[in-house]
Amino acid sequence: MKTLAARHSKTLPSSTGRIIMATIGRREMLLLLIGLNDSEHGLGGITRIQKLLYLLDTEEHIHPTGEGFNFEAYKAGPYSSRIYDDLEFLENLNLIKRSKPSDDLETGTLSTSAVTSDSEQAEVDLTFEDLMGPEDVMAPEPDEIAPTADSYEETRYTLTDDGKRKMEGLLSNREYTPFVEGIRKVKSRFAKYSLNDLLYYVYTRHPDMTTESEIKEKVLRRRPA
Repeated sequence: MKTLAARHSKTLPSSTGRIIMATIGRREMLLLLIGLNDSEHGLGGITRIQKLLYLLDTEEHIHPTGEGFNFEAYKAGPYSSRIYDDLEFLENLNLIKRSKPSDDLETGTLSTSAVTSDSEQAEVDLTFEDLMGPEDVMAPEPDEIAPTADSYEETRYTLTDDGKRKMEGLLSNREYTPFVEGIRKVKSRFAKYSLNDLLYYVYTRHPDMTTESEIKEKVLRRRPA
């Protein structure tokens, strides 16, 4: 059985008083982030995944040791190139799949045939206007950003059947409980945040990660709805 690599240890007291060493891999963490709370619809897009993993690292202190994600300030705030490698690794193991929203929005289904090209896999996986929403069309006031910007998050990651079984195995192991709780907490807290609101939260709470941002001014000049 393949391991999902790079591990972080955490000490937990057992019922007998013995210390249990709990560990989580970088890719296990990503798998749980995608699957927890909504294994059918998953999580998208890549910018949101980047920011949620950063918040897990900095605010919930759930992070792998060693190389870890190694977040750095980049075009849209905290960024880790390793997340792309991890997503590809999980996809190659048939634990997750990539898709885009179906043209038939009424069905709520996802089209698995539309997969992003390599050129789309950049830190800002959308254009500046797509990420933040074109103000002249979508926002009623000059300093407002439309709350529907998430409709532009094309790439979505969901668990395959194998991925769901892998997640269930992690959930059944009590040593993963603190990690699961932390991931549930962050995912639930920000579930209803638009991408704009999530960026605003990250930018205002972690300004050291905005020094290279190309959208900083636009993010910070409005408050979440």
